[in-house]
Amino acid sequence: MYLAKVISPVVCTVKHKSLEGKRLFLIQPMAGHGTEYEIAIDYVGAGPGDRVLAGGPPGAAKSIFGLERAPFKTLIMGVVE
Repeated sequence: MYLAKVISPVVCTVKHKSLEGKRLFLIQPMAGHGTEYEIAIDYVGAGPGDRVLAGGPPGAAKSIFGLERAPFKTLIMGVVE
């Protein structure tokens, strides 16, 4: 898990069926994470400009969304106040 800033929504004309109805955001990890930007699935109602707790816990697709396999790596898990 790491801290990141939500930059903007990601708009897709076609999504994998496991992502239908889910909001995607471009996030920028805070210093020390090693990547410039990532695309994350919003699970908590975050929005542009929010600081969030993000990560890719093993088994997130199955435990949170009830999916055996889904094409995502990063999940927004909390908004930092």
